[in-house]
Amino acid sequence: MKKLSTNGSSGQLHSVGSLANLEPALTEGGIRWTIFQFKDDLIAAGAIFYSGRKLMIDRDCFISFLKGDRK
Repeated sequence: MKKLSTNGSSGQLHSVGSLANLEPALTEGGIRWTIFQFKDDLIAAGAIFYSGRKLMIDRDCFISFLKGDRK
């Protein structure tokens, strides 16, 4: 069986609400604002993606992006 590379991803996927519940410093509104402002950059960084209409957030990549590691 072939292993998939996660490229530094934690594999922990969250919705906006579940990420806000997991990280006390983040609010749903703040997460949504960040996604609205940096959507293309977040997608390129692998921090967010869409599965149909569902927005999925990779927790570690998203937090790394917030800390300024915007590759």
